[in-house]
Amino acid sequence: MSIDKYENVEKLIDIFQRFGKADWRKKTILGLKASEMRVLLCVKHGSVNGSRGTTVKYISKRLQVTSPTVTQMVNSLIESGYVYRKSDNNDRRITEIMLTEKGEQLAVEAKKRYHEMFIGLIDHLGKEQSDQLIGLLNDVFEYLDLVRHQEN
Repeated sequence: MSIDKYENVEKLIDIFQRFGKADWRKKTILGLKASEMRVLLCVKHGSVNGSRGTTVKYISKRLQVTSPTVTQMVNSLIESGYVYRKSDNNDRRITEIMLTEKGEQLAVEAKKRYHEMFIGLIDHLGKEQSDQLIGLLNDVFEYLDLVRHQEN
């Protein structure tokens, strides 16, 4: 008996297309575009080592988008009053992006909502399947990242 190891190609294509249509990362969250929310959360996450802020370069690397894209989103968040820029006292070329009080509150609420969503997923799948899913998705990401780098 021969099993075709590629029998699920169409199913894989279909599920990846369905994820694209699920819009779980694209919808507006608490009044911000999802991309802006990711930047806001990145600023919160990057505020470590005694610093309250982070840099466009850090956000760009973390989100895997270009610096001009991040700058555009940061400018929008500044206009909305969620973040502000602060020049480094020792090196004026370095500008930190910092959360305002309003931005901090929104980031805390958004992080809470993301956690609740994924807690729900873990409850739905159970611990064992959740652990398997994490391992499989890491493997998928590594493979897709390898393919992307081979194409460049």
